[in-house]
Amino acid sequence: MQKDHLEILLESIDSKFQITLEAFQTLNQKIDTKVDELRVELKQDIAVVDSKVMGLSKRLDAVEERLSSEIAEVRNDLAAHRNNTEMHHTQPKRPLKRA
Repeated sequence: MQKDHLEILLESIDSKFQITLEAFQTLNQKIDTKVDELRVELKQDIAVVDSKVMGLSKRLDAVEERLSSEIAEVRNDLAAHRNNTEMHHTQPKRPLKRA
């Protein structure tokens, strides 16, 4: 009788273990599916961010190029102004007329 009772307990434990194992496998599949979905979403989001960063990079390059040319123009204008101003200092001063 004790042997029969032990076999019944072992079958019950085995049955519960199988149910638990199936539940873990199902949960594992769901987690894998969610991880895969998130991975796809993240790749898409990263692609969007990358394209926006590239767009900003191109705009920054254009701004840098424009500012560099404007700075060069200001530098040239300033150099011309300095040359013109220095030329005025090299000319002799005329005496002021008295009234």
